[in-house]
Amino acid sequence: VHPNPAVEHANAAYKISSDQVKAKILVHNIIGNVVGEYTLSPLDSSVRIDTESLSAGIYVYTLYIENEGVMTRKLIVKK
Repeated sequence: VHPNPAVEHANAAYKISSDQVKAKILVHNIIGNVVGEYTLSPLDSSVRIDTESLSAGIYVYTLYIENEGVMTRKLIVKK
C-alpha cells in the first residue's frame, strides 16, 4: 500500500490469477472495528483505499482470500 502514511487515499496493488478466487481487503481501526471493506476484482490490478474520511492514526489492513486472512500490515493516516 502506498503512500503510507496516507492523507486522502492509498493504493494497494495486487494480482489475482483466477476469476474464481474471491479476495478482499478489510481495514480495521486500532480497536478492531472494520472501517473499510474493498472487494478485489480479478480484472483490476489495484484498489483505492479511501482514508480521507478516517481520523489520523494507525490502522491495519488485512488481505482475505476465500475468507481467510493471509496478510496483515499497518496503515498510517495523517491529516
